[in-house]
Amino acid sequence: MYKTKHDLGSPNFNLNTPKIPSKALPQSPPLTSPHSFSRAEHRSFTMLKPSLPSSNSRAPTPSTPQPLKSILKGKTSPPRDSYESDGEITATKKGSRNNVYTVPNSLPQHAHLGPMKGPALNLHWKLLPYHPNRSKRFLHFDVAFPTHDIEFRQNSTYGVQRTNLSDADLDKSAADEKLVKMTINFQRGPFEWDIDVKRDKGIRVRDVFEAIYAAFDVPLTPYEKGLIPHHRRAVYEEAFRLRCKLAPGLPIVEQRQGWKRVDMLLHETLFRGLTQPKSGGDWVLNLSGSVPVSKH
Repeated sequence: MYKTKHDLGSPNFNLNTPKIPSKALPQSPPLTSPHSFSRAEHRSFTMLKPSLPSSNSRAPTPSTPQPLKSILKGKTSPPRDSYESDGEITATKKGSRNNVYTVPNSLPQHAHLGPMKGPALNLHWKLLPYHPNRSKRFLHFDVAFPTHDIEFRQNSTYGVQRTNLSDADLDKSAADEKLVKMTINFQRGPFEWDIDVKRDKGIRVRDVFEAIYAAFDVPLTPYEKGLIPHHRRAVYEEAFRLRCKLAPGLPIVEQRQGWKRVDMLLHETLFRGLTQPKSGGDWVLNLSGSVPVSKH
């Protein structure tokens, strides 16, 4: 029916019928290669284009996402991976920041701290180098002989007065605070020895003196004997024989034990106090062979 009324070649053609103009169909968008959008790209795209495009406009081709600008001056954020959303990136940043700045309130279970140096202590004056303004009396301690030979010495018009240390003098606390462990270093020539002093109830002056004497009353090892130069062996042999002669026991007994550490000191066997080069560190043993003049 529609064809017979509007077709010019039809016998039923009606001149008064308006002719409907032909209308071009909308063009289909060109085929493009498939592109996979990440969640982050899709979000940024919808935020920039909130309204839907018209039928005549082409679908915009997504560009490569640019790195986000950081709030810190001069720095840019690294590009996101295709599987990272904003929430995932925020959680990652929070986690890394916690790892850097969070300090635990307490140590984890079974945690172990390395050894630390203790605070500086004030030793008893008997253990310190002699000083007229500090030392009450001059203490004579020859590390080549047992501690019961330690004595106070004082010059007088009648000569040198000698007084043995009493048990009360030796039982004085080694420091102004309770001290249960201390390390004393000694170095002379090629030899270097450490002296460890320990007492759970607190170290006394007696404990320090006995530890020093015991440390040097030890026979030399074959390795230590090898450290002695050949041209110096005669000097050490002389010091060895003199010590055996002055020993309280039989000289033959001392000679059978051979060279000891104390013989490596030659004639510098007099105690000159302990010093501490570094606060809270180990102590250093000072020995000499000269006797300072006491004015007490």
